[in-house]
Amino acid sequence: MRYGYFDDAAREYVIDRVDVPVSMTNYLGTQRMGTVISHNAGGYSWLDSPQHHRITRFRPNGVPMDWPGHYVYLRDDESGKYWSLSWQPTGLPLDEAKYEARHGLSYSRFKCDYQDISAEQILFIPREAGKEDPVEIFDVRIRNNSSRERNLSVYGYVEFSFHEIDMDNQNFQMSLYAAGSHYENDAVLCELHYEPNAWQFFAGNFVPDGYDGVREAFIGNYCTERNPAGVNTGKLTASHELGGNPCGALQKKLTLKPGEEARVLFYLGTGKGDAAEKARKRYDEAGTDEAFAELRSFWDAKLGGLQVTVPHENMNRSLNIWNLYQSEVNVLFSRFSSFIEVGGRTGLGYRDTAQDAMCIPHAEPDMCMKRIRQLLHGQMKQGYGLHLFDPAVLEKEETDGFKSPTVIPEADKKGMLHGLKDACADDALWLIPAIVENVRESGDLSFFDQEIPFADEGSGTVWDHMKAALDFSYEQVGSHGVTKGLRADWNDCLNLGGGESAMVAFLLVWATNHFLDAARAMGRKEDEAKYTALKAHMEETCRKQLWDGKWFLRGFTAAGAPIGSQAAVEGKVHMESNTWAVISGAADREQGLSCMDAVDEWLYTPWGLMLNAPSFVTLDDSIGFVTRVYPGVKENGAIFSHPNPWAWVAECMLGRGSRAMKFYDALLPENQNDKMEIRQAEPYSYCQFIMGKDHTAHGRARHPFMTGSSGWAYYAATRYMLGIRPGFEGLTVDPCIPAHWDGFEAVRKWRGAEYRIKVTNPSHVEKGIGRILADGKPVETIPVFDEGIHFIDVELKGE
Repeated sequence: MRYGYFDDAAREYVIDRVDVPVSMTNYLGTQRMGTVISHNAGGYSWLDSPQHHRITRFRPNGVPMDWPGHYVYLRDDESGKYWSLSWQPTGLPLDEAKYEARHGLSYSRFKCDYQDISAEQILFIPREAGKEDPVEIFDVRIRNNSSRERNLSVYGYVEFSFHEIDMDNQNFQMSLYAAGSHYENDAVLCELHYEPNAWQFFAGNFVPDGYDGVREAFIGNYCTERNPAGVNTGKLTASHELGGNPCGALQKKLTLKPGEEARVLFYLGTGKGDAAEKARKRYDEAGTDEAFAELRSFWDAKLGGLQVTVPHENMNRSLNIWNLYQSEVNVLFSRFSSFIEVGGRTGLGYRDTAQDAMCIPHAEPDMCMKRIRQLLHGQMKQGYGLHLFDPAVLEKEETDGFKSPTVIPEADKKGMLHGLKDACADDALWLIPAIVENVRESGDLSFFDQEIPFADEGSGTVWDHMKAALDFSYEQVGSHGVTKGLRADWNDCLNLGGGESAMVAFLLVWATNHFLDAARAMGRKEDEAKYTALKAHMEETCRKQLWDGKWFLRGFTAAGAPIGSQAAVEGKVHMESNTWAVISGAADREQGLSCMDAVDEWLYTPWGLMLNAPSFVTLDDSIGFVTRVYPGVKENGAIFSHPNPWAWVAECMLGRGSRAMKFYDALLPENQNDKMEIRQAEPYSYCQFIMGKDHTAHGRARHPFMTGSSGWAYYAATRYMLGIRPGFEGLTVDPCIPAHWDGFEAVRKWRGAEYRIKVTNPSHVEKGIGRILADGKPVETIPVFDEGIHFIDVELKGE
């Protein structure tokens, strides 16, 4: 069953059946201000922090789902009938009203046809100019399709947040007296009284015919957003008061002749009445059109860094639009702003942020580098990373300004720093390939020598930081010589304590490979020699200690018991260790083929690869919390999406393009558009996990958008399946594709030049370069061009 379709020309996903069983979400904003919004206009906004600077209120995991939101209502003032432009909250019968929602790149559209009135609401956040505070615009168009004159009222509505998520959800003996509503400059204002100069506004491009600033006045007693009293009666009460539940509700009366169209704009932002007035002037109708066009151009440029044409419609759709878009959202907003992570935490998760920044430097160079600098500052001098930290706390200087004892405690840098017992073994290792991939993209070798502070004491060059991460990991080994798992490795539920992690050992080898490539580019032979020797020793140890005859162990418990062996009844085969054995190059070819065959045999499902199998059902705290998780859920036998692309990379490194495509197709959201009754998640977004075979809801996807799955899917598909990889001194094009493909084309922009790539596969092989032509001339390596358009022809011939 499907509820929508892809409009590739518009770069929109169209929900034409709006009674979807779950929320279909989107993200607005590309800079400081953000909004997460559902296909029914439910959601919330924030500025800088979804935890500490919430603008609108939201009730997560509630019934009805995704209320409140950023709503626009219409009322026929003659008949008294009213409806919302998004299907919810009024929820008209769908055999009486026609609704449609369209999610685009950083905007959403809501369309309604009812009672011979066509209306559309576009929500978007313009890109900021200079230091102007951003606003969210509700761009509303209403058309009278009837043969008679219509008298209508249009209402915009938001419920303001108390600014802090904890204040929104608890301790109302304080919260209900911490904010008040005012009316100024034809705008409803929310004053955050306990915070100096903290205001929020809701305004329109008109002089309102009515307003309310108190939620109870607009909604009414024993009513909801479905049937608000102010819309039901057609009269707003000019309510405002100090304290209570502030809201913003504005009414504009319209008279439309037959065929006439009206346009109404609403503005949501921070500041007082003067800020609202500036928004009106800056974003009148012409300014709004210009801002929306600028937003479209912004995404044109982002997507234009790499465009592919392959004989796979959904792969084109994903790589050219939705996969990159989701990856960008993750870099911009990290993890804590969604309908799942509802702003309850602030800061950056170390490992996730590093991988986000590693995967798309061509599209988001500035933000990726900003994240890398923040992560470098979040690294302890001993070498490990702070698992969850707020960069603002590390960068903050002490002030003597106002501090309220009743809002939130002041963030404490010392309290954020943690010792080895709370360190995750993998965190800082991800930083090394993230740094190296960004420098390969930019060519700026000087970055390695930039000085950046450590989180606890002192500073060092970027090069010093990378060496600290490697040295720490090579020192943290257990009784088998394998790298320790510490509090956890990538799998937060595998808590080995003093045990050893095969995945971290292989990840260490892979990170060292990236470091050695950088060392050669920098001419640092002493470091190259040192870490080459350390890597070789770890590889030998892994092959000796972790190989179990058909696949690699997942590791050892603190007592030395193997995890993921042939003898195991539960948790027999694990994806992380086997994929990384191949990706790192530590496995020999025979081992690589065997362990990935085991991944296919034990972990493959039509919905993707499970993380492990069979699921754990016996409690064993020596392995970790994973044994306490329901079978088939999340880390215990679910199809955890994030590591699925590791299997695509591994199969490509083994030269098995058809197998890689089999795994890719199983997870690809776009392939599941017609299976919504099972998947129950956005078909344009990778999700954190999908229920595994050991769960009754096998195939149900959960937790969209905010997952490292998207970045890794893009990285694996473009750099290994299509094989387009930038290096320090040239561009590699080394695909691994299904044998039936005749080839593909791509346009890659890199270091000021445009590479128009054409791959042909006359022998119908899966991997192997026959010849490469650069502008018609045979080359061994595709060189770095400083400018211009260059034609790259690659012919596959087999290995």
